[in-house]
Amino acid sequence: MNVKMLLGGAAAAVLMTAVPALPVSAQTPDDQLVIAITMSALRGFDPHDSATFESQDIVGNIYDRLVQLAEDGPGVEPMLASEWTVSDDGKLFTFTMREGAKFHSGNRVTAHDAEYSLRRLVKLGLGPSSDLTQWGFTAENVDELIRATSDSTLEIEVPEVWNQDLILYSLASFGPSIVDRKVVEENIQDDDDGRTFLQTNDAGSGAYILGTWRANDLLVAEAFSDYWGGEPEMRRVLFRHIPESSQQRLQIEQGDIDVATRLSSTDVNSLEQNEDIAIDKAVGIGYYYLALNQENEILSNPLVREAFRYVIDYEGLAGTVMQHYGNMQQTIVPAGMIGASDENPYSLDPEKARELLAEAGYPDGIEMVYYATPVTPEFEIAQSIQANAERAGIKLDLQPGDHIGDFRQRNYEVFSARWGAQLPDPHAVFSSLAVNPDNSREANLTGYMAWRAGWDVPDEIEALVEEAAHELDRDRRAELYARLNQMYLESSPPIITSFQRAEPRALRANVDGYEGRFTTWSNVSKGD
Repeated sequence: MNVKMLLGGAAAAVLMTAVPALPVSAQTPDDQLVIAITMSALRGFDPHDSATFESQDIVGNIYDRLVQLAEDGPGVEPMLASEWTVSDDGKLFTFTMREGAKFHSGNRVTAHDAEYSLRRLVKLGLGPSSDLTQWGFTAENVDELIRATSDSTLEIEVPEVWNQDLILYSLASFGPSIVDRKVVEENIQDDDDGRTFLQTNDAGSGAYILGTWRANDLLVAEAFSDYWGGEPEMRRVLFRHIPESSQQRLQIEQGDIDVATRLSSTDVNSLEQNEDIAIDKAVGIGYYYLALNQENEILSNPLVREAFRYVIDYEGLAGTVMQHYGNMQQTIVPAGMIGASDENPYSLDPEKARELLAEAGYPDGIEMVYYATPVTPEFEIAQSIQANAERAGIKLDLQPGDHIGDFRQRNYEVFSARWGAQLPDPHAVFSSLAVNPDNSREANLTGYMAWRAGWDVPDEIEALVEEAAHELDRDRRAELYARLNQMYLESSPPIITSFQRAEPRALRANVDGYEGRFTTWSNVSKGD
């Protein structure tokens, strides 16, 4: 569905002429929100194939899910499903679809669309599919287990009983977004399940409609006037590709943009002194990490992996570039969740790393190719690691670039970036970093971080992850996650976490309702 199909020819013409007319060096319009981002990782908007932070932020406002995370506290609340029940045995979830909800095409949202969408998610088997496949849904059983019994009723039967909060949290994530079945099926090309179409077109029912997208330049989303939740106050949301932090700082100071993202610590510190700017720092469920590919014989040695722990300058980074971007945390249960620990036993010690390398059989050091994302703060972290690794006898050939595809396909040696989950539960982290059902290359389980690292996770860790997910008693779950936290740390894992991720963003002071990553744009307004 192109822009003209979505908006009509006249509206499309208005859109295309209105964008360049955005004032230069002036306050942005009261009914438009202008956000500066780095678009280099923005590949497309198929909700069942969107794994980057930037694309999920957009997908989350173009598409709706059955349920959404509650705004105030834990749990979920209605979205396209107005209500639901869970059977006494905990296996059958029955959802009643919201009356009056429409797709951007004008088609009615039905349970058949939800059935089609969730089946498509599982069958594509791409990264977001883990939202459902981790609970036992497969391409072979999903047609039987996820079924629309009428236009208004959807049944989801889980293969086995899990903690029901985990199932609902998963359905509130971005992978299980509901697409317009008729529109997608009309645009299938060469049996591609509509993937080509959905990368650049819109088949959603969210509060905003995907309009113009020019790669590494501009993205425009228009408010959906027939949205079931009411027409948003922001008539238009614009994303501008401004990769340089200094340019973002300059433009938000001038009022050319409303929100600046991915700012350097220096620029954040500068903007904190400006009374017209507010700094929002939201701590997320995820980490900055260093991945060591276990297909490499050298890196598969636990002593070598342990050596890498000692070339990260935790304290130095915490006081500089990571001051606004994360909180030091070397264990993987996110702070504030059950089973979390404030233990941080590692510190920068290149000599210790050198000793571990010698013990592993590499007294003369090692050489590796190191892929890193060239954005703040990932690249600053990579440069720090490279310099300190050199002192330990680890020569890293640092190659910045868009290597996320290489990481997903396990085509790398050393890689660092940031990662995040949506479920507000420790299982969200363990299910990816400490679970790997099949470590073979043929399995291609790109949705699992452990698979990407080539880690054949110890059986006792995977078993405990599953036990904790089944456990209904909160205190018992806390005990299990505390044990898992320690077991992961002591296993010298190939995915080394260092900082729990935070999202510092600068806002013009008149912007209300913007809450950092995954903001619901329809909640945003502008004051005086």
